[in-house]
Amino acid sequence: MTREERRLLHALAGMCEQYLQRHDADELDHQGTSAGEEAVELLVLYGMIRPCGRGGVWTNAGRVLLDERTDRDD
Repeated sequence: MTREERRLLHALAGMCEQYLQRHDADELDHQGTSAGEEAVELLVLYGMIRPCGRGGVWTNAGRVLLDERTDRDD
């Protein structure tokens, strides 16, 4: 994966965590929105989430990506 792809995935994962993640679970729910569906599809393609229900669940790689983003913000 290129550096640019990683930067884009950081941004996408952060947005998904903020707007699509259910607060009572480690699960993303795109709520039938086309932008959410596309975001989930891309994160699945890169192995950051695994499909589940109306979205997906973070994989270990996805959690690492989110942690990297958090570490960068400090």
